[in-house]
This record gives sequence, structure tokens and C-alpha cells, in this order.
Amino acid sequence: MDHAPQDARSQSIKSAACVLIPLAIYLMPIPAGLTPLAWQLLAVYLAAVLGIILRPFPEPVVLVSALAFTALALGKPAEALHGFGDGTPWLVFTAFIVGQCFIETGLGTRIAHVMIRKFGKTSLRLGYVAMLTDLILAPATPSNTARTGGLVSPIYFSVANALGSRPDENPRRIGAYLSVLMYQNSLITATLFITAGAIYPMMIKMNNDLTGTTIGWAQWTLAMALPGVICLAIVPYLVYRMFPPELKTLDDSMIGAASGDATAMTRQEKILAALFVFAIVGWATGSITKVATVSVAMAVMAMALLSGVITWDRVLKAKAAWSTFIWYAGIIALADALTKAGFFKWMGEAFQRNVDFSGFNPIVVLGALILITIVVRYFFASTIAFVVTFMPVIFTLGAATKLPAIPLLLLCSASAQIASLPTHYGNAVGPVLFGAGYVDRATWWKIGHVVCYLCMAIFFAFGLAWWKVIGLW
Repeated sequence: MDHAPQDARSQSIKSAACVLIPLAIYLMPIPAGLTPLAWQLLAVYLAAVLGIILRPFPEPVVLVSALAFTALALGKPAEALHGFGDGTPWLVFTAFIVGQCFIETGLGTRIAHVMIRKFGKTSLRLGYVAMLTDLILAPATPSNTARTGGLVSPIYFSVANALGSRPDENPRRIGAYLSVLMYQNSLITATLFITAGAIYPMMIKMNNDLTGTTIGWAQWTLAMALPGVICLAIVPYLVYRMFPPELKTLDDSMIGAASGDATAMTRQEKILAALFVFAIVGWATGSITKVATVSVAMAVMAMALLSGVITWDRVLKAKAAWSTFIWYAGIIALADALTKAGFFKWMGEAFQRNVDFSGFNPIVVLGALILITIVVRYFFASTIAFVVTFMPVIFTLGAATKLPAIPLLLLCSASAQIASLPTHYGNAVGPVLFGAGYVDRATWWKIGHVVCYLCMAIFFAFGLAWWKVIGLW
């Protein structure tokens, strides 16, 4: 998401905070049990996190600066560059490029239009079609902003416009319903696939580093399917009841205006459809074939380039993909360096000495931690800032109190997306959809609160039971 330019004074204040606060920590006495390197790396990591939150400069600039300090001042160039050799940033990057292919070829728009023609007979069914459009595209698009903000919302805002519903003219006819529903859809569909959210590979790696447990693409999808599908089945109807559109049914002329004329698939669309099926099959069977998720993603990107589905010039122009790759690899490098320096082990041992949950049921403790992850989201306008700031603490606390690692990971992953719903700023796609101007803030927040707490209750109750059945804890 693009950010508005900031004035020099604001940038200077934010830059000073990003330097002075970590510098104060850097100069403090080193706690017992920590090496000087671990304490110094913590200061650099906090500087990077503050930079992501306050954003005096774009995230890639913040992380390149932090890595430069690690390499030069701490004398650890290998540690600084380690993240670029990790598969996690490459998985996110390649998924971004595959998502761009859907936009470039028009296949994403075609999928939506076909579904509108087939199923869009009523406003409620159109809401479910919008959800299914987002769901189909989710495995190949690790960004809510790119998927829903850049691909899905232009289609459905055009539908609303074709049906005579604009922000300044008949917004409640259907545009307001679709606008707020697309936000709910986006953050719920993102929970179902590792490749639907850029934060998930990072969270899996954090969890693995701290607990030694991990989960693959197919296992994740199986685990999230039951609670996720329940939420997706309920939410379009719930929003329809809470915020009903004035237009209830669509006749054939309305559907034709909303979906456009059917045309033959192009060669690029056919190739991309085949590659998409290949990717889903490759990811779903990875536990059997032992082919890594990132290997499948890179193969799909390579074949898309070789077949002309997308050109290298278009890849070079995918600024969001390159920016994410740089800062993502950077934060992973710093987190890995902290782990290897023993910081998180030390923090876990400190929790074990000072925090006693022995008298509480583990499910109660798990629920309390998840509730905390929901409540603190009001203070974060960035999902990645929330993850890099808060998740290491939650995972370390979970390990120290011997909570089941995979259920904690899955619930935190669901919360990282769904807990953005109570506000219009908790996820980058929120300002895109809310900014269209169809819905007032009070209504947006009211619907978001209801959906957030309902869906997290579903993930907690049905998710934990389902994960027990399939042997995840």
C-alpha cells in the first residue's frame, strides 16, 4: 500500500525515536544469561520493528539500514544476509508474481464474471460470489491488498456502479453491502492457505525456531478448512442481515450489465489456469512428494516467464513484490540471528521463572493469549508490525507454559488476520475498501467487531476440536 508523504519534522521525530530508543537499550547493562551479541542484536531488531511501526522511511529502507548496521558495526555480514538465502521470502515473492499474473492476463476478472453470470441472481448470492472469487484467488495471492484491493474490489465496485449504486448515489442499494463484506471475506479467506498471507511463512518459521514444530501447506489447509469454511458460510448472510442492501434480486439485464460479455480465453489465461492447478496439486501433495512449497512456487513463476504469461519487465515493475522481499528477508535475518544468539531461549527461561500458569487449565491460558492478540490489534495499523513485535513474545510464552504449539500457531495466525476487522485501518486493504466511501465508520466498526469475535470463537471452539481429531495436538 502506498503511504502519503510525511513532512520533514515528522520524519525527523520518527527517525530519532527509531535510533534513540534502541540506542538506550544497546547501552544498558546486559542482563545475566545473555551474551553481548544477543543484547546488541535485540537493539537492532527493536530499531527495525520501530521503523516498521513508525515508518520514517519505507520498510525496505528501514531493514537495509538495520542489516547494514549488523554487518558493519556488529561485524556479522553473514547473519545480515542470511534471510536472502532462506526459502520463506522467496515463497512470498513468487506468490506475489503469480498473483500479478492473474491481473495481467485477466483470468481473475474472467473467473469473477463467470461466477456472477452463473450464480448472481440475488444480492445475497452476489455476496457469496464475491467471497468465492476471493477464496479461489487466495492460494496464489499472499497479500490482501493485492488480491482484494487490487483485483476483487475493482470488479465488484464496477458491479455496484453498473447496478446504479455509487458512494454519492444510492450507496445502500448494493455497493455498501459489497464494500464491507469484501473486507470480511478478504481477512477470512486469507487464513485458509499458507500462501494467502505473507505473514504465515514467517510465523511458521518463528514457531519452528522456538518450539521445533512445523506444518506444511496441505496440513495447514486441512486444519483451517473446517473453521474457515464455517465462517465463510455464515459471514455473507450475517452481514446481509446486519446491513441489508436495498436491491434484493437481479434480473437478467442487471446480471449482463454487471458481468460484461463472455469472450474466449486467451493462450496466456489457459496456461496460467494450468499452472495454477499445478501449483495447488504441488502444494497439496508436498508431504508425499517431499517437494518444498517454495520449490513449487518458483517452478510456477519460471514457467509463467518462459511461456510468456508474464514478462520480466512486468516482474521488475512489481514494486510490492520486490519491496516485500527485501524487508521480509531482512526481518527474518534479524530474527534468526536473535534465535541463534540465544535470546528467545533466555526469554523463555525468564518466563518460566517468573510466570506461573500451573494452576490454570491450558485451554484457558490459550484462550487468554488469543484474546490478548485480538485486543492489542487496535494499536497496530500494520499486520506485519504486529507479527514481528508480538508473535515472538506469544510463541515464547506458549513454549514456556507448554501450550500445544501448532494450535497456538494456527489460532495466532487466524487472529493476525481476523483481529484486523474491528477497525478500518488494521490491515492495508481496509483503507482501500473503506476509502471507497460507501460505508460510515460507525457501521464499519460495528460489523467488524461482531464478525471478528464470532469468527475467532469459531476458530477457537471448532478449530481446537478439529485439530484434535486430525492429530495436531
